[in-house]
Amino acid sequence: MNSAPYSHPLGSVCLSLDPVMSRRAAMKGLAGLGLGTALLLQEPGVAFAQAGAASAGALPPAAQRDEFWTRDRTIWVRRTSTGEVICSTYWARGQLVQSEYERLCWFARDTTLERMMRENSLHIRRALDSGQFTASQISQWTMMNPIIFDVHYAITSWLSWFNMSRPIDWTSAFRHPITNSITEGSARDSWHMRGGAVDARIPGVPIEQFGRFAQWLGAGGVGVYVGKSFTHTDSGRVRSWRS
Repeated sequence: MNSAPYSHPLGSVCLSLDPVMSRRAAMKGLAGLGLGTALLLQEPGVAFAQAGAASAGALPPAAQRDEFWTRDRTIWVRRTSTGEVICSTYWARGQLVQSEYERLCWFARDTTLERMMRENSLHIRRALDSGQFTASQISQWTMMNPIIFDVHYAITSWLSWFNMSRPIDWTSAFRHPITNSITEGSARDSWHMRGGAVDARIPGVPIEQFGRFAQWLGAGGVGVYVGKSFTHTDSGRVRSWRS
């Protein structure tokens, strides 16, 4: 790993993260949160997800005993498609910070669909003309499953252990069904469509190492895509694969 420092344009918040975390704490925290949040996004819908997200504000008693999961949670992320960078503390004083959570959800939007909407894409026109979707159902964002943010909070902290504080590059996050249908290799029931998956890479870190750490967390699915150079994490059942 390259340990050269990364220059953060937003200040020192993401460069001074406390990296203390045990595997027991990480697994207990993520597994405990899964009981309360895995059902948030069983189907698309911002209103439904917002109602569920409100109930995600309290950690279960078992997770509260582990300091890593009761402290404030910050993630530092960059979108490769737009160059946008965000450093967000979405969990503070034992609860979800709704405004920051929603800001992260917007950050995780489907930027491909966003571009297609600007360009009045044929794919969108066909979906509307066929009645597959109404105009109100074509949105580039949804409320993400907070477990995904928790996974990337743990990865952000993992990087700080090695004095490698830097943003995680998100290549894909939320994916609308229209976008999913034209994405090569995407699963028909992809967790991306439910706001429960992120594809990412870390500058200077082999994707195999990224994948091993994500598997170690035991929070959901992990796929290492060697040819495409990204690691997939999702909030589904615990499983792993390599492509």
